[in-house]
Amino acid sequence: MTKDVLKRRPQSEGKHRSELRSLLGFSLPMSVANYVQQSYLLADSIIVGHYVGVDGLAAVGAAQPIFYLVNAVFLGLVSGFAIRFARMTGSGRAERQQEAVIGLAAFAVVWAALCITLVFSATGVFLHVMGIHGAVALGSTTYLHTLSLGFVGVFGIGALGGFLRGLGDSRTVMYMMVFSSLLNIALAWSFVALLGLGVRGAALGTVTASSVAFVAGLVLVARRHGIHRYRSTLPELARQAGSSLRLGFPVGIQHIMLSLGTMVLTSLIAPFGTAAIAAFSIASRLETLAGRFYLDLSGAVTVFVAQYTGAGEAERARRTLLDALRLCWWVTLAECAAVILVRHDIAAAFTTDQSAHAIVGTYILMTYPFFLLYSAMAVVHGFLNGIGRTVFPLVCTMLSFLVVRIPTASVLKGQLGLDGIIWAVPIGWFVGLAYTAFAVRRYIQDARRFIPLQTNSV
Repeated sequence: MTKDVLKRRPQSEGKHRSELRSLLGFSLPMSVANYVQQSYLLADSIIVGHYVGVDGLAAVGAAQPIFYLVNAVFLGLVSGFAIRFARMTGSGRAERQQEAVIGLAAFAVVWAALCITLVFSATGVFLHVMGIHGAVALGSTTYLHTLSLGFVGVFGIGALGGFLRGLGDSRTVMYMMVFSSLLNIALAWSFVALLGLGVRGAALGTVTASSVAFVAGLVLVARRHGIHRYRSTLPELARQAGSSLRLGFPVGIQHIMLSLGTMVLTSLIAPFGTAAIAAFSIASRLETLAGRFYLDLSGAVTVFVAQYTGAGEAERARRTLLDALRLCWWVTLAECAAVILVRHDIAAAFTTDQSAHAIVGTYILMTYPFFLLYSAMAVVHGFLNGIGRTVFPLVCTMLSFLVVRIPTASVLKGQLGLDGIIWAVPIGWFVGLAYTAFAVRRYIQDARRFIPLQTNSV
């Protein structure tokens, strides 16, 4: 899709709007796919909450930071491959993608093997550090051990998505993710509600759906792009993979920091009981769903800006960011107003536990009026990643989450209880956006600052 974007050089207001439509045309299929995927995650929580109970919901919630660690770090590293694919496309050197594709495939296989080993050897340690014990810890261990059996499929889908996004083919990614997510929902309900397999059934649904979707997606991509015919020498493969991973490394480190920070937050929440763990799990799933559009818009900005940079179109890259921020403003206001209005219904959909209901409602009411801070920060990070300045988002994450949010939550917890942990969320967003604005200002003022990046080898 974005292959054609570079051909449309807007010289009028009408063509300027056309460029914004192109940005939406790339991000919306991704948003549809990810909303379906997030709907699966919400459905999974609802199914577990109603058929297993609050202990099961807490077990799945406690397992999420560990799964996030292995999955999100992988996707962060894969973003480096996607940026290189986009630059190769933008510079007209797509023939050099073969080595990078083979390097991405090799990396996905090695990563899956490492993560399976990590889950089976270190899950107990992670749960102990988070303060998760007893039945909840047993459920989390069962969930993660079962889930790890499908890591080849989970990471395989992520690798295919990185390759296709770099080419500008967001529709095929959408088809794969929608198919996987809908199958996941059906299987989770069958395994948990009908067969009574508990949290193990929820994980089995993910394992089966991801594996089937990966095989189907691999066959489809091979037919469309002929990747099964790609060949490479070992030195060239290593060079391309190394260059891609260096680009994605700061993003991967960013996700490691987020994951470890989430574990620390879970340890702060655990003393308040199972209902609090379950409520924050619900709030986290909802926050991920609410932020999905902005992350997809950020991903679209990354691909467009990377292609424009490769083609020497610095002004168009700058204008893409400004258009995305305007769109972000209006969508965030509408979305947050809707979530605040139906916050009690949202809580009731997950569990019948009244304590968890109250905590979820409070979390929404205290954080969503400030959600624009997060959404704007996410979009600007997409621009910085697109021009190759991936260290800035990493520093922002460390500053807002590790330096500000976690210590603030720890201090306010003693004075305000759970409300103090919640207030730390918008405080961290504010600091993160302030740093992001400081980092990006010079590139907005003078778009030529990032043009020298195109002289580097792609």
